[in-house]
Amino acid sequence: MELDQTYTALVYMSKGSETADTTAVSTAADRVFDQIVGEILAGSLRPRDQISERYLVTRFGVSRTPVREAIKRLFERGLVETGAKGVAVVAEIEEEDVHKLYDARLMIEGHAAMHTAANITAREIADLRQINKSFAAALKKRNLVRMLEVRADFHALTAAATRNRWLAEIIVMLRERAYAVRHLHWQDAARAAHTVAIHNLMIEALEARDTKRYRGLVLRQIRAAIDCYDDQLRPKKKKRYAGRAGRAAPEIQSKVGA
Repeated sequence: MELDQTYTALVYMSKGSETADTTAVSTAADRVFDQIVGEILAGSLRPRDQISERYLVTRFGVSRTPVREAIKRLFERGLVETGAKGVAVVAEIEEEDVHKLYDARLMIEGHAAMHTAANITAREIADLRQINKSFAAALKKRNLVRMLEVRADFHALTAAATRNRWLAEIIVMLRERAYAVRHLHWQDAARAAHTVAIHNLMIEALEARDTKRYRGLVLRQIRAAIDCYDDQLRPKKKKRYAGRAGRAAPEIQSKVGA
C-alpha cells in the first residue's frame, strides 16, 4: 500500500498536480496550474512567453484569486520568473545551467538506477511494459501531450522503485526542469521512436536483474539527450559528453534521449 501511494504521488508530481487535499474535486487554482504546467512541459508555452493574470482569468473563466494562487505555485516550482512590468513569463534556462542540470542528473540517476534494479518488483516491471506500449501508441498518433504524460509515468515508476522517497522526488523534479532539452529532442520523430526501443532494453535489464546494464542504459539515455541539445544549438562544437558516454550500444545508438 505504501509503495502504491508513493508511486501515485510521484506520477501526479511529474504531471504538475499539486492538489492540496484528498478530495476528488479539483479547485480552480489546481485546474489553472495543471493546465499551464502541462503546456510548459509540452512546449506549447515556450521560454519567455508571458502568463498574465488577465489572460488566465479570461481563458479559464475564474476570478483573480485562484489565478494568483496558480501563478504563485508556478513561481515556487521554478517554471516561471518575473518578466517585463512584473508579468510572469516562462522561465528560460541558460545553456550553462542546462549542462549543470544534466551533470546532476548523471550523478543522481546513476546512483538511483542501482536501487531501482535491486528493488523493483515483477508487477512494476509488467506495468513498465504496458506504459511503454502506451507510449508507442501515442507516438504513432504523434500525440505529444499524451507522449509526455506516459513518459512521466514510466520514469515516476522507476523512481518510486528506488524505495527512497526523497531520491525519487529529486529525480522527478530534475526531469521536469529539463523541459528545454525535451523541446528540442521531441522535434525528431526518429529520436522518439528510439525511446521505445531503449525502454524495452531497460525493462529487459531489470527483468534479468542486470544492474550494470540497466545503469548504463539510463546514463546513455541522459547523455544522448544533452548531446542532442548541443547538436541543435551548436552543431559545429564537439559534444561535451562524448568522452563520458563512450560508444553507444548498437541497439541504442545516439538518437535516444531523456
